Amino acid sequence: MKRSFNRNAMFDSLRKAQRQRSRRAKRGVGLSPVTIEPPAEAQETTVTWHGYDATRYAAETQAPKPRQGQLLWIDIRGLRDHARIARIASAQGLSDLAIADLFHLDQRAHSDTDGALVLTVLRMPVSGPPFKADQITLILGPDFVLSLREGPDDCLHNLRKRLVAGNGRIRGSSAYLFYALIDTIVDAYFPILERYGDLVENLVERVMTAPDADAIRDIQLLKRELLELRHALWPLREALTALQHDDTAQIDESLLPYLRDCSDHAFQLLDMVEIYRETAQGLVDLQLSTLSNRMNEVMKVLTMIATIFIPMTFIAGLYGMNFDRASPFNLPELGWRFGYFYAITLMLGSAGTMLLIFFRLGWIGAKWRRRRAPESPKPESPKPDTPKPEQRP
Repeated sequence: MKRSFNRNAMFDSLRKAQRQRSRRAKRGVGLSPVTIEPPAEAQETTVTWHGYDATRYAAETQAPKPRQGQLLWIDIRGLRDHARIARIASAQGLSDLAIADLFHLDQRAHSDTDGALVLTVLRMPVSGPPFKADQITLILGPDFVLSLREGPDDCLHNLRKRLVAGNGRIRGSSAYLFYALIDTIVDAYFPILERYGDLVENLVERVMTAPDADAIRDIQLLKRELLELRHALWPLREALTALQHDDTAQIDESLLPYLRDCSDHAFQLLDMVEIYRETAQGLVDLQLSTLSNRMNEVMKVLTMIATIFIPMTFIAGLYGMNFDRASPFNLPELGWRFGYFYAITLMLGSAGTMLLIFFRLGWIGAKWRRRRAPESPKPESPKPDTPKPEQRP
């Protein structure tokens, strides 16, 4: 079902969001690669420790006491308390270089290893349109998963409910929780792309019915939004492919079919983005051709008006010449009693003749012709041959 929205407010928000994206964070030049550089406007840091096993689950704000068979999901929001984040990451076995990279929020989506740990960086969609995504870093260890992001909003609400309820394999292993986090992030792109699809349909209808000068600007805004989505999704394929290698630590063979299914979803998302981008590019050509056709129609009307008045102007100019009327050959109609009515009738006759010619050529009255045209009869379906009844002797 097509959603309704305020077109002006939507495109105003797109312009505002794109201006904010152009302000990139500045990095220090010449610093050590292990130097921690938290964002200038970092959010307050909150850490939630989700401890669980097959039968128990608990969420705490402090590190729980280690228990045999217990798995952990360390969920960190906000990067302001960089010292605390560094201590937690170091306690889980991350190297200094990997810890420093946690605070770089403009990374391309990728997967890497750090010793026995697996690191995956993704762009997590938050809202759209306008498209807003936060970088999330996922770290998989033997008995824990660590997730780190800057913004307070995320798309992991349903995953937390599944973890609390303990349904399915969500509590089976840290690797499965790691996959579930990636799968939830990838699936969160689908409703956002559906909204962009509605936006594309709205623009198509707008260009087809009432094109205006602002349509080109709005189409360009849409193309830039789709380019942002493509930049978020294109490296996602490589990140998921890297996790499916046989030598990836912590990823066992039973998890590979799930990761392949996640890769298929990523390819499907990319196909949707490419289709929308091609449609948006086609809208530019359609808008230009529609405006050109409207201009041609205007020029056609003006040309017909000028053509109608050409013989009338000739007649008026002919009888307006100041010749000596003493000669019987110099416009004798000027002395005729009905000369004025004769000139007017001649002008109207020439205009009517031109209109009739235009009508016969189909330049005017096209709508009237379509209304008057009889509908073509539908072809009758052939009747099957019915066998004749046999005559009895």
